[in-house]
Amino acid sequence: MSSAERRPDTRLPVTLLTGFLGSGKTTLLNSWLSLPELKDAAVIVNEFGEIGIDHALIASSNDNTIELSTGCLCCTVRGDLVDTMRELNEKRERGEVRAFDRVIIETTGLADPAPVIQALMTFPVARRFRLRQVVTTVDCVNGAGTLDRHPESVKQAAIADEIVLTKTDLGCAELAALKARLARLNPGARLHASKPGAIPSPAELAATDIYDPATKSDDAKRWLNAEAYDEGQQGLRAGHAHLDHKAHGHDPNRHDAEIGSFCLTFDGALHWEHVANWLDALVIAHGPDLLRVKGILDIAGRDRPIVVHAVQRLFHPPYELDAWPVGQRASRIVFITRNLGRAYVAEVLATVQSRRVG
Repeated sequence: MSSAERRPDTRLPVTLLTGFLGSGKTTLLNSWLSLPELKDAAVIVNEFGEIGIDHALIASSNDNTIELSTGCLCCTVRGDLVDTMRELNEKRERGEVRAFDRVIIETTGLADPAPVIQALMTFPVARRFRLRQVVTTVDCVNGAGTLDRHPESVKQAAIADEIVLTKTDLGCAELAALKARLARLNPGARLHASKPGAIPSPAELAATDIYDPATKSDDAKRWLNAEAYDEGQQGLRAGHAHLDHKAHGHDPNRHDAEIGSFCLTFDGALHWEHVANWLDALVIAHGPDLLRVKGILDIAGRDRPIVVHAVQRLFHPPYELDAWPVGQRASRIVFITRNLGRAYVAEVLATVQSRRVG
């Protein structure tokens, strides 16, 4: 072995955290960031849609938490990710940001992870960073149906080193079948159960240290090879050795054209009875098409913001944040839906608000 081969790898490790909409990525990330070993981590959050919410919900948001909300990491934002990581490293070296010893990237739930992995493993990112491992969250309540309907979720599970099965406390009649399906899809990944109070730590997910595509299924290898070829062709057309992301348009085939995102904002306080009845009506009537709802709300009679989450037919209990994000005391609720438009969702709320409170 040469001296070069024995030299320790000093590049900063990167953990890619992926998983479909509402599968528990932010909950897992918040749990991690509460641990001493991740106090010096930098976090990059990508959101799908016009306004991001996750940045405000990350417990340790600071100068080293960066939000990319101009699209999905799998496509147009890929170049922005490369630029962000280069700039983040330069600021670290100049002392312009708090020193960090690792990076965690949380993708949007609609991300195809293959191009993200390709971007992280090739020049120029790979000069300063190394893709340590890919962790994928799978919702054990909705996971089987999600795998049936959404190709992105299949890819997210197939390229993982570690798969975290979330919401196991809610009961899952088909849990054994889901585990068997994931094992067939990605026989090299380890499965971990997760529930409140028993969320796997980074130390428990430390079986791999360098992401190795060779350990993945034949399908996963084909996806990664296809992305490598596509990136190479883009570079040749642009006259560069790496992706010219401004010339790379969003591939409409990556996502279902019926999926869209919008955000409703409200300056005045909302009544909780109206909000609860509104979301209940949407979940009951259009649960399968309500892919993700996430909001920070100003509720009448409450000084602190209330956070609401819904994933298809599952409406999670609301909870209270310690404080409002600086300069952001206004209700914002983001919807990612299939064939449900802004006007219809707003009309349902208006109908509910026309009723007397109490």
